[in-house]
Order: sequence, then structure tokens, then C-alpha cells
Amino acid sequence: MEIKIKLLIIAVLTSQLILSCRKDPGLYNYPSHLTPGHPLTVAIVSDIHYMDPSLLDSNGAAGTAFQNYLSQDPKLLQYSALVFKKVMDQLSRAKPDILLVPGDITKDGEKIDHQVMAGFFNKLRSKGIAVYVMPGNHDINNAKAKRYVGNNEYPVAMTSRMEFESIYANFGYRAAIARDTASLSYVVQLQPGLRLISIDASKYEDYGPSGDVAEGRIKPATLAWILAQLGNAKKTHNRIFAMMHHNLIEHYAGQSQLDPGYVIDNYRPIVDTLIQAGLRVIFTGHYHAQDISSYTYNGNTLFDIETGSLVTPPIPYRMITITDDRLDVRSARITSIDASFPDDEDYTAYANQFLSQHLDGYFYAYLNTLYGAPPSLATFAAPLFRNGIMAHFAGDENMPADQQTLIDQLAGISPQLAGIVTTLWTDTGVADNNTEITISN
Repeated sequence: MEIKIKLLIIAVLTSQLILSCRKDPGLYNYPSHLTPGHPLTVAIVSDIHYMDPSLLDSNGAAGTAFQNYLSQDPKLLQYSALVFKKVMDQLSRAKPDILLVPGDITKDGEKIDHQVMAGFFNKLRSKGIAVYVMPGNHDINNAKAKRYVGNNEYPVAMTSRMEFESIYANFGYRAAIARDTASLSYVVQLQPGLRLISIDASKYEDYGPSGDVAEGRIKPATLAWILAQLGNAKKTHNRIFAMMHHNLIEHYAGQSQLDPGYVIDNYRPIVDTLIQAGLRVIFTGHYHAQDISSYTYNGNTLFDIETGSLVTPPIPYRMITITDDRLDVRSARITSIDASFPDDEDYTAYANQFLSQHLDGYFYAYLNTLYGAPPSLATFAAPLFRNGIMAHFAGDENMPADQQTLIDQLAGISPQLAGIVTTLWTDTGVADNNTEITISN
């Protein structure tokens, strides 16, 4: 009997040793050359808003239905496939170790768009680039999933939460070393000593027949899970970065009041708690701005590195090299695609003109209808708001003298509107496009 017990103990210990030595596909999903301290190259492509060309049938791009959509939400959707093809080419040549995609992968969660994007990501994965995604507010349960034919629109298959997880199983979920049961949040090991926590803050459970909502929140259960993961990372001597679609902190003064829905609900106590727990860097998107903002609590600083959109000028993405406690942040822009434009314009000029024209109408309506400005004031102020927000989208804002003169004139009519426009031009002091960030412990 004693011999049998000893043999049983040896068998159990041996099986445990074998299991502990077996490579967990989640824990060891990083490339083999990424040893501790080895520089890690990370590309970030956000707010792709991919729209498959099949969703614009029979001159649908020029039809009233699609143009009405753009008047409410101006994005260069009809060129999204060509833009992402260009990004694919550039990433294939650059060969970063990792690609992060912080949400709004598709126009409005059309299943065909997600399936095509997963195919693109698989091609990058076959080249040794690990891809990690997170849903944005447009990606799941979105009734705006449509196909446009002439002047008409027709519903197409949308994507459920379970379908999103299945379609992108190879891009975070299968490799996860931890999963949140209350959301689509997960943790992956990027390299020895460095983890990524991907935080799902979208409210797709609440969507109705009108489609998505911009607002985001971190559920109490998800926040508790995040704090547990930060605690585990600290205990196991892992640094941990985060990725989330929505901004965690404001990117200009008063953003959460002036343009609600882009910074998560009740952000102030949440960010204090996360900083206290050890979070120092989060990669975000959502606002379509190439902007880096920082926030300090109890002597510790968190950096919210937001990446702009591929359907909004200046059409940027990021390349970041992570070495120990330093991030070398660089920006790239898509300036040409395989398409022709009126008057032989290049894509940059066309894109800027497209956005400028749409924003003039948008801000006129906002100032006249919502703010109550008379037509003459709305006409004068709308281009100032347009220039301010486009400067914020591009990052590293630097107000030209002529804009300051016009804003001074606006201040004589409406100090409040002049203050809002000035806020858009006022950066937080962190360089937005190309910079080096040192992280505190």
C-alpha cells in the first residue's frame, strides 16, 4: 500500500511538472525573439471604419441615402477599403511585432466588414505580426448596418457580441491569459514582463433601432476585474499597458462637457483608481484625433495615447517602439491611394476639402440650432470651429496669427464661443505625433 501511495504521488507530481512546462498558447503567444527587455515594435491603427465596396451598389456612394448618412457623420467611408489596403502594404513592409486595433473596425458593425477585416488581419498574422483587437461603439449590435443602392438603403446582417468574439478569435481572445465575464475585455502577454489589458467600454447591450451610441463606460464588475489583473501583473513583475476604444481622460479642457460621449462616463474617480493600481499607459481612439494627453494623480502620471482615424484627415496611424520604461512614439500618414479625384487633386487635398465642407455645415447647424446663435454669428463662427477641430485631429496644434485675430473678433461678440474654440487649439503640453515618453513605476 505504501509503495502504491508513493507511486501515485510521483505520478501526480510528474503530471503537474509536465503541465507546468507545456507552453500555454496564451502566455507564450509572443514571437520567440521577444526576450525580456528586447525592444517591442507596436503599430496602432484605430477607427478604420472599413466599408466593403459591395455595400455601395449601383452608384450608392452618390445617392441621397448615403450622402444623408455622411451629412450626419462625415467620414471618407467610400475610400476606407483602399486606405486600409495601403496600410496593409506599409505594415507588411515595416513588420512590427504587434498591431493594436482599438475599435471601430467597421463602418457600423456589418458582418461582411468584420469577416473581411479578419481576413486582412490573418494575412498580417501569417507574416508574424500578432494582432489584438477591441470593439468600438460602431462594431456590435448596430442597426445602422446598411447597404446603399442608388437613393435607397437596405439593412444587412449586423454582428452580435458572440459573433465578434468568434470572428476575431485569433486576435486576442484565443491568446488571452485572462478574460472578463462581464465584457469582451481580456489580457494577453505581449512579451516576457509586459502585458496588455484590452478594455471593452462600449454600450452595445443598450443599442436600439436607431443604432449605436457614442458613450462608453467601464462596468463595476469589469473595473473590479481590471484591478485584479493590475494586481496580478504587479505581483508577477509584469508591466501592463491598456487598450480601450473610448478616451480614459480628456484630451482638451472641458471635452467631456463640450462634446460628451468620447471620454468614459464618470472618468475622474476611475482614472484615479487605475493610476493608484499601477496603470501608466493606455492606447485609445474614438475621437479621431492624433493626440496624447496626460493626467497625474498622487505623483504618478498616466498617458492616454489616442490614435486618429483612417477615414478622417490627416489619416494617421502610429508606430511605437517600447524599450523597458520608454516609448518612442512616431506617426505615419496615408497621403495617396489608388484612386483619382476631381481636378487631379491628390488624396490629402481631397480629404481635407471633404472634411472641411462637411464640418462647416455641421458646425453651422450646431451653433444655430443647438446653441441658438443667429445665422450671421453661426456663419462667422463655423469656419473657426472647423479649423480648431481639424487642428486637434492632426495633433500638435499651433494657432496661426490669422485665426487668433478672428477668434479675438468672435470674443467681442461671444466670449463663450471664443473660449470653446480656443480650447480646441490648446494642447496639453505633450507632443502628439512624434515624442518619447518615459513611464514611472
